[in-house]
Amino acid sequence: MLNNPIIQEGAVKPSSLEQQVYEGDLFAQRITEIPSNMQMRIAYDVSNRVEYVGFAPRSLAEGADGWLLHKFAYDGSSTRCVSRKIAYGNWTNHVSETYE
Repeated sequence: MLNNPIIQEGAVKPSSLEQQVYEGDLFAQRITEIPSNMQMRIAYDVSNRVEYVGFAPRSLAEGADGWLLHKFAYDGSSTRCVSRKIAYGNWTNHVSETYE
């Protein structure tokens, strides 16, 4: 049995979801992390586009450090997001944080 690569004794067969996220051409797995145990805040710009998004552990105060912050930039037509930069800090000061 050990010479047959199809039979994997003791191995758990991949679920359908695991099979869907595998990129065979790249020999890599797509990973999507959903912060289900975190709180999220969103700030919009004057055009009603998402400009900032912040994630932090539940019950962490908005003024406390420990927030993962995202800042989005849009193209010249202001319709498509073209970049996302991140910073670590607090939500209260999300506009003045240094994003890289």
